[in-house]
Order: sequence, then structure tokens, then C-alpha cells
Amino acid sequence: MDPDTGLSCDICVNNLLAVVNTKLLRDYAQIDQRLRQLAFIVKHWAKSRRVNETYQGTLSSYSYVIMCIHLLQLRRILPCLQEMEATCYVTVDDNHYAYFDQVDKLSNYGAHNNETLSSLLWAFFHYWAYQHDYTQDVISIRTGKIISKHMKDWTRRVGNDRHLICIEDPFETSHDLGRVVDKFSIKILREEFERAANILQYDPNPSVKLFEPYVPPPPFGTLDEEGILSTAGAII
Repeated sequence: MDPDTGLSCDICVNNLLAVVNTKLLRDYAQIDQRLRQLAFIVKHWAKSRRVNETYQGTLSSYSYVIMCIHLLQLRRILPCLQEMEATCYVTVDDNHYAYFDQVDKLSNYGAHNNETLSSLLWAFFHYWAYQHDYTQDVISIRTGKIISKHMKDWTRRVGNDRHLICIEDPFETSHDLGRVVDKFSIKILREEFERAANILQYDPNPSVKLFEPYVPPPPFGTLDEEGILSTAGAII
């Protein structure tokens, strides 16, 4: 944590591919300002609801940004830079990566779509709550579309890697960013997506409840303020 600002951050040493990933995300963000705004809100929501901790089986901030890019690609607000004629070439550990990075030429790409940030936020949560096929689909911003788990051979667990929510890394294509999610945390994630979608659709003032900090349920068999032992809804 930075002592002056109080901001927390991750520090990676000698991870050159992370630099390429960061440049790709920055290039996408320069095409349409709605990506940066949407990603900030989704990341704030994820932190508030405690679904932004990979060591606890949920998703990283990087994963959420990829999910936001995927949504905007589906809605033709963002292009697929890796499917366009390459202008940026990078080699990391003998692996070659390329994509179109002259994004100043794409500033009006999504101008035909006038969806507001609030409608896109609802669309994000509605997609992950009710539209995404968790049993079959992999999101891929590398191709700008959805591909199948069978195509990636992500239909079975290998070691600690599970494929319950599949998010393809745009450069390390054998890497599923959702591999850390287990059968318990996928249930929590999907419940949180549904909660957020329903709040945005039905709550007249959604901003308060949407970011309400997650409070875990009390452990089984705890004393309340009056010293009465409560267990599974019964008072003993």
C-alpha cells in the first residue's frame, strides 16, 4: 500500500507479458470512454461485494476488465484489435504477439451505439446472471466472440484448474482466468450477478444498495446481543 495515498496495488517483477496486457487494455480504453467508466464501477462493485479476491476463489480485477471488453465487443462499441491488421509486434519468451494499436483511428468506432453507462452496467450484470452459458461458453476478446469449452479442451478439471467460468487470456490463450473459481465460489458469483442485475432493474435508487458492503452470515451457533444462542434460525 502506498503510504501517501493509501492506494493498494500489486507489484510484478520481470513479468514482461503483463506489460503487453496492460498496453492492450489501455488501447481498448482509448477507443471509447465507456470502457474505463464501466470497468471502474464493476471493479468497485466487486471489491464492495468481496468477489475480487483470487485467493478466495473469485475473480481478479484483470478478469473483470476482460469481461467488460467482451460485453462492449458484443454490442459493437469496441472492435477486436487482435483480429485486425497488426501494427504492434511484441516477442516475450520466444512467443510472438501482434495486434492493431493505432487506436486514434478508431475513436468513432462505437459512435452508432448511444447506450448510456447505466444501461451498459445493467447489461453487464444481466449477461452474467441470465445470458451466459456457463456449461459451454468461453469469452474471448482475442476473437471478439464466444467460443466453446470443447474447442479449448476446458471441459474437465486438471489439477487445481477448474473451468466453471471461462475467460480466455488474450495472449496466453491456454490460460483460463476463471480457473481459480470452484464449485462454492461460482455459486456466490452467480448470486451476486443476479443480485446486481435485479437491483439495477427494480430499485428506484440502486446506487446505494448495489455497492452495499458484503456482510458474511454469522457462524453457526453464535450468541446474539442478549447472550441467547441462536442456531439455524432457532433460539435455544
